[in-house]
Amino acid sequence: MIEQIATVVAVEPDGVWLATTPVTTCNACHASDDCGTGIVAKTMTPRQNRFFVSTELSLLPGEQVTVAMAGQQLVNAALLVYLLPLLLMMASALLVHLNWQPAEGWVMLAAAVGAGSGLLLARYYGAGITAQQPLSILAVLPEIKVQHLS
Repeated sequence: MIEQIATVVAVEPDGVWLATTPVTTCNACHASDDCGTGIVAKTMTPRQNRFFVSTELSLLPGEQVTVAMAGQQLVNAALLVYLLPLLLMMASALLVHLNWQPAEGWVMLAAAVGAGSGLLLARYYGAGITAQQPLSILAVLPEIKVQHLS
């Protein structure tokens, strides 16, 4: 099980809307402000991910919960997003190259079309995978109150 802490942002009769903030490894490094990879990671990483989870729990906006997803779902999604476009890119470039012997530009165009098709297929089938195996709420985290000492 892959676990993450999420915050309840809205409540509906059949479930709740949760928000998570992605954690990148570049934030842990001290040189992330000066590193090109760290700068790109900060600009390309979404600020929050929002998703709906069906639950019978009575939660309030602002509460934090621990959500979990099956590890196999993560593996399937990674294979779909990374491997499918790569395989279609290579297959389309090879198919064009072997059948028509075109110039390199046409092979590159075929590879780009194959990779784009793979990304579109991954997006289409990825929505079905997430709908089949929803997230589950494992625990509601206790609220921590901070008191100022004078």
